[in-house]
Amino acid sequence: MSDEGKTLVSERLETGKALTLEVQQEMLQLLAESVKEYAITILDPLGHITTWTPAAVRLKGYHPEEIIGQHFSVFYTQEDVAHGKCEHELEVATREGRLEDEGWRVRKDGTRFWASVVITALRDPHGNLRGFGKVTRDLTDRKQAEERLRLQAQEILEMATVPLVQVWDGIILVPLIGMLDSARTQQLMERLLQRLTDTGSPVALIDITGVPTIDTQTAQHLLETIKAVRYVGADVVLTGVRPAIAQTLVHLGIDVSGVATRSSLTAGLRVALRMMNLEITAGNGDA
Repeated sequence: MSDEGKTLVSERLETGKALTLEVQQEMLQLLAESVKEYAITILDPLGHITTWTPAAVRLKGYHPEEIIGQHFSVFYTQEDVAHGKCEHELEVATREGRLEDEGWRVRKDGTRFWASVVITALRDPHGNLRGFGKVTRDLTDRKQAEERLRLQAQEILEMATVPLVQVWDGIILVPLIGMLDSARTQQLMERLLQRLTDTGSPVALIDITGVPTIDTQTAQHLLETIKAVRYVGADVVLTGVRPAIAQTLVHLGIDVSGVATRSSLTAGLRVALRMMNLEITAGNGDA
């Protein structure tokens, strides 16, 4: 092939490469503009904004002419900026190549949203840092749903908290309702022991009438509570021990022989009063 032919082929190859790069850039631009859930931002090595996509406009409220050239710290809360969060994120992305984070960010109008952020260091073929790619997604709906679930769980736990009732001078009634798990048992023991100590009450009347069934875990938690009460020098009367509950305790090998037990709360109160050398002179109930 002549030199002229080689030159022509070379020129065509260069033209093809240029067209390919142009097409690639166009395709990337179309992709960035069509992705509505992710705001894509390009930062220079110091963190100033150089590229702003339509999704970023929708998410953060700034138009390109308002935001390009500004530092990306404008999206962060004053607290985060004061604590150097922006500098830290760029340092980590530079060192490790990538950073992922979730946290509160700020829109142009000052409202906050919960964002999932990925910052990627962009380097040329020689390894020189050219800037950062930043992808942001609004997860406020998910965050609010999680917060609602947390509050609901907290409300349920508070509703399930066992009340402690001073039914008589020196007698604390603990009416259990539902099952006992580890968290509820721990909370019950802490409150009951503190109440017994504060009031100097010598008897805890634990009523399990409201406990539908007894399994191994519930029985063990019940024994732990009884032992803890005894360690602070108080006696326990266990009431609401129905025939089915008694059979289950025997079947599970749970030994409550050292504990005063009664089938009804009235009978249990009689026992508690006798422990204090008192008597109920009226009313019916098994002794």
